[in-house]
Amino acid sequence: MSESELRLPRQVYRLRTFGLALGFLCIGAVFYERGASPIAWGLLTAHGLVWPHVAWYRARVSADPHGAERTNLLVDSAMGGIYVPLMAFALLPSVLIVAMLSMDKLGWGWRFLGRACAGMAATCAATTVLTGASLRPATSMPVIVASIPLMVAYPFAVAFISERSGRLARERKKAVEQTAALREQLAHIARVGTLGEMAAGLAHELNQPLTAIHLEAYTALELNPAGVPEAIRDSLSRIGEQSMRAGDIVRRMRTFARRGQAHREPIPAGQLVHEVLALLDHDLRLGAVETVLLLRDDLPPVLVDRIEIQQILVNLIRNAIEAMTGPAATRRRLTIRTEPAGDYVRVSVSDTGGGVDPAVLAHLFHPFQTTKAAGLGLGLSICQSLIEANSGRVGAGPHPHDGAMFFFDVPIAPAERRS
Repeated sequence: MSESELRLPRQVYRLRTFGLALGFLCIGAVFYERGASPIAWGLLTAHGLVWPHVAWYRARVSADPHGAERTNLLVDSAMGGIYVPLMAFALLPSVLIVAMLSMDKLGWGWRFLGRACAGMAATCAATTVLTGASLRPATSMPVIVASIPLMVAYPFAVAFISERSGRLARERKKAVEQTAALREQLAHIARVGTLGEMAAGLAHELNQPLTAIHLEAYTALELNPAGVPEAIRDSLSRIGEQSMRAGDIVRRMRTFARRGQAHREPIPAGQLVHEVLALLDHDLRLGAVETVLLLRDDLPPVLVDRIEIQQILVNLIRNAIEAMTGPAATRRRLTIRTEPAGDYVRVSVSDTGGGVDPAVLAHLFHPFQTTKAAGLGLGLSICQSLIEANSGRVGAGPHPHDGAMFFFDVPIAPAERRS
């Protein structure tokens, strides 16, 4: 039996042992006053000292621990019905025993509680008939004193076990929900990976017709330069230029989607920014985003893997674009800055969106932490992993002029690697 399956029998075992120990005091005091028979004392001793361990063993070896515990609790109720007549229906102990045996069954449902109470009533009636017990509800002070622990301690024990069981149930439900969400997210990641592979193949296929369009356009210009009207020459030139531009975009997509080993090389940070902006030009125009570049030309090149840094920039810029698509964003301005930061070059991406909640900021780069309704919460976590793989660091904070600002620092290439 697994640890989770043993959890319920252990809790019921502890509560049964505790309750029967307190009940032993209460019932024993009445038995002592009434001069109970040895059979009654033997029954009480077996139930209080032996039965809890037998019930625990039954539940532990059973293939259905819940079913075994239901049977055990029905036996407890039946035994309680026997004790009430044997105590001559002493008022306070009888009420306490019935309440104790009913209290720990409330969480099992009303039908089960009804069965337990019916079993208790049946054994009570049978014992009354067999023993000829008479009703003597008076309760003496020693019996009241012996009943105090059962009155006080047992309800607290039931409340504690119920609270703990509820907490464990809530934790289990939350774990199940998180597992289901994680399964969906991993399935989505697998689909995204498949789309990446398809994009690489599609880019390879598109590159050939685009190259053919470019060659055909310039061939048409060269066949009869003097006989081609100026308007047609301009159109053919634009076709050739736009096909080359489309080919560049496709090649960038192919390079971005391609898998491979990390390869670090000295690259100017500004060049990486321009390459990514060309890749995201459509998104920026579609979102009517104004792009402000504050790129310093005097910065030394950085030693990074081109594709990984491009992936980071794509993620940060797309996040900024999405942050400025809401109705609250009256001004859509994307600012990308490069500046020195000791032995690093800092690249920052700022937007004028709604900003980041300070309560979320501390956990923003943790896996599955997202502020988007349909977000995976993996983008920034992957960015952090990629930056750390390139010996850099990443961070975020509020933008001085509203919005949010994300930055990453990448190391400067050594002098011997710059040539």
